[in-house]
Amino acid sequence: MRYLILAFLFSGCAIFRSDPCMNNIVKSNLSSSSNTTVCFKTVDSYDLNYKNKQKINIYGNLYFPEVKAKQYNAVILSHGSGGLRRYHKKYVELLNSAGYVVFQLDHYMGRNIRYDKTFSKVSGITFMNDAYFALNLLRTHPKINKIAYIGWSQGGVGPILSHFNHISTKLTKRNFDASVAIYPYCGFTFNKIVKTDTPLLIITGRSDDLTPEKSCQNLHEKFQTADNLIEYISIEDARHGFDNPFLFFGITFDDLPSLNIINDECTLTITDNGEIMNLNGRLIPGPAESEKLLKECSTPGVTVQYSRRATNLTFEAIVNFFSERLNNK
Repeated sequence: MRYLILAFLFSGCAIFRSDPCMNNIVKSNLSSSSNTTVCFKTVDSYDLNYKNKQKINIYGNLYFPEVKAKQYNAVILSHGSGGLRRYHKKYVELLNSAGYVVFQLDHYMGRNIRYDKTFSKVSGITFMNDAYFALNLLRTHPKINKIAYIGWSQGGVGPILSHFNHISTKLTKRNFDASVAIYPYCGFTFNKIVKTDTPLLIITGRSDDLTPEKSCQNLHEKFQTADNLIEYISIEDARHGFDNPFLFFGITFDDLPSLNIINDECTLTITDNGEIMNLNGRLIPGPAESEKLLKECSTPGVTVQYSRRATNLTFEAIVNFFSERLNNK
């Protein structure tokens, strides 16, 4: 029962849908300038090693601003472990009103997943793989110019990893133009000398005990440079899910994991072969290994809660970040 409550509240009231890719044509290029559902191929992989990994069809909803233009910048949205939810629509409306095309992905429908109470059925890199296939698809649209990337929680892994050249070049010839991670999982790191070139904004809640911000602070401190490609915002009194109104009164779960243990066993990296590995050399190839590591690297008990103030600050920060880093780049 507790997980059913979590799925309803934490994820923002699920809408059960049938898979639109059962009847729609799978696209390899785009030209439509009206709102539509787009089915496309991606790789179903836990990591960046695609050997013997199958292709599957997933979909995204493509939204255009009401004010039409000859050229647009676009933003890809990547949900978290709770799946595609109603509160994400506020971001679609925010970005459309600012003139951006929005491509809102559903990572779960094509994989027959409703939500992931274990946080391990798929990885954040699974979401990132989808986002890069979506990026390459959007690049075919004649009216779309620059493309940004927003991800929440587990879906925030991709925006963070997209910042690093040796990761992004495995996936595409032309990377995202800017990325935003909202209360993300920041438990990845690399050698300090790796190259970066994609502007990244990380937004965390200071009271977040599901994905505590310390890992994000460490990442920012290690890789910030004079050109300030990584911007970091910590919001006081904000918890995980602070932009989800269904969490207005807050709820505490005694058995959900707080990812507050930071050491070499619990910090991840990507090998040259694209595999997920912790800093002690332990490979994490799939759900079973990921769930085991999660239990070892967390303590039980988290509280999630909505904050109007944190939501408004996040909306403002995203608009300003894209205005500076995307529109004027």
